[in-house]
Amino acid sequence: MSTPSTSELLVQEARAAERLRLLLLANECKTLEEFKKRLEELTRQQ
Repeated sequence: MSTPSTSELLVQEARAAERLRLLLLANECKTLEEFKKRLEELTRQQ
């Protein structure tokens, strides 16, 4: 097994950060519909 390159580690960290961001957002929302709406808003901003 080879050691991951710097770029591979960066991708892994970015994915982990995005998953954490989604989890935090989901915890802020009271319903699935609210979560979906907020996620759609975030997607439009990018």
